[in-house]
Amino acid sequence: MARILEPEKRLPLSNQDLLSYVFDQPAYDRTKSIYIDAHNPSRFISWNQARTIIRQLIKGLRNAGLQNGDCVAVHSLNNIYYSVVVLAIVGAGGIFTGTNPSYTAGELQHHLKTSCSKFVICEPEFVSPVLGSAKQASIPNENIWVFDATGESILPPGLQSWTHLLKQGESDWVHFDDLAVAKKTTAARFFSSGTTGLPKAVEITHHNLLSQHALVFEAHLRPYSMSHLIVLPAFHAAIAPLMHIGALRSGYVMYIMRRFELNSYLEFVDRYNITDLIVVPPILTAILKSEHPEKERRLQKVKNIVCGAAPLDKAIQNQARDLLPKDTPLTQAWGMTETCCASMIFPYPEKDETGSVGRLVPNVEAKLIDDQGRNITAYNVPGELCIRGPTVTPGYFDNPSANSSAFDDDGWLKTGDIASCDEASRKWYIVDRKKELIKVSGFQVAPSEVEAVLLSHPGVADAAVVGARSPGDGTERPCAFVVPKSGKKVTGAELKLYAARRLAKYKELSGGVSFVEAIPRNASGKILRRVLRGLCEDDGGLKSKL
Repeated sequence: MARILEPEKRLPLSNQDLLSYVFDQPAYDRTKSIYIDAHNPSRFISWNQARTIIRQLIKGLRNAGLQNGDCVAVHSLNNIYYSVVVLAIVGAGGIFTGTNPSYTAGELQHHLKTSCSKFVICEPEFVSPVLGSAKQASIPNENIWVFDATGESILPPGLQSWTHLLKQGESDWVHFDDLAVAKKTTAARFFSSGTTGLPKAVEITHHNLLSQHALVFEAHLRPYSMSHLIVLPAFHAAIAPLMHIGALRSGYVMYIMRRFELNSYLEFVDRYNITDLIVVPPILTAILKSEHPEKERRLQKVKNIVCGAAPLDKAIQNQARDLLPKDTPLTQAWGMTETCCASMIFPYPEKDETGSVGRLVPNVEAKLIDDQGRNITAYNVPGELCIRGPTVTPGYFDNPSANSSAFDDDGWLKTGDIASCDEASRKWYIVDRKKELIKVSGFQVAPSEVEAVLLSHPGVADAAVVGARSPGDGTERPCAFVVPKSGKKVTGAELKLYAARRLAKYKELSGGVSFVEAIPRNASGKILRRVLRGLCEDDGGLKSKL
């Protein structure tokens, strides 16, 4: 019989639609600035303004032909209007999906097709690749709007600005207050890489999103007014629930940066009296390695830092904590796209120096299984982590084979992470990763996707890709082992360039390429990735020979 590990408490949850949950009875000044451009703070959006813009966009989207259940892709860097666009899509009865601006045309095409997107809202600088990918995904140009959020861009010929959608009046959002409807109505399709193919579309419902906010933030109220500096990409599940839901629901102030740049980041943290930071390991590493003379001083107003999206080296965690005020926690959290962000956290103001990822959030259950799928009944024994609760996705969109692999008959999500729970403290520890994803600066890279690109090269007979962890870097680097075709001459530099032209930058072979006589495999043909990881140098590079 399974030992089901329970959360410390359970809380009642709303059955509302997402927008009613966000906008009903705000407990703060409706004129308060919520989304603020960190680069130009004269540009901001209040609760009142957000609600009006969202209602205008809902009207415009419906007039443009959006039907209930239609998916709308947003292809953009961070900006203060991103969240209101997300909420308008959902409020109109649609489904939001956010694409990575660093995608190649092929990757974007896959995302649009897999998400079944029917409309695209795109930044001006990304219009060219979007037009080609949208055409391949059967999205007509009239369903593409240019997201010129600053109003300073020149529109490409034949395309309309997203502001066209704001000029057609207002319309209310889709309302419901029913648990069954909230659980089955999809609000977003976030993308999660798999180990056996291209990225999959994760269905996230209205109930998933409001549960994430209620159980992570409202379950543990802060004794101060929170402000965040947002640098993680708005399409990423690590930040989307906070940025798109929590900000307007609870009045958290979001200072928005387009992208991460260290000096500006440190400057803004200090200038805007930022209280809370959500980071990934490379951000902490960049701060530690920086020779910025005032980096410690600029962090003295921060009250809490949470690091997630990838494993954080305990030494880096402790070094970074030394830069902070003595009462400021720097803790890790654990979650995944399929759990709508965090499932384990340390509630403020608890600290941790053990490398734990926290405890279960309210209402979320966990269990562990061994390699044969048998339940583990003892504490302090590692096994594959399985999660169940209101934040867990109902499944992958239009992918029954992935769903049958990811869920058991009792609705447990098999995460692929190897974890253990300490009996005394109930702290959780991620001790290994069963699945083969490579974590690069918070993004997930599927080895099979990179391998497929390498295998398409005429000089490659076989290939395997693994991640090399660099303790001083806080991230992993994709490393390739390649068997060249007989009689073919190919170089590592050639293959790195070949892959770089076909993949997003974070998927590039930054760990190097090594030529080998054979790829080690087991009897069933599965690549022995553990063997290959052992051949990678500690600095993330590769040894020259197998």
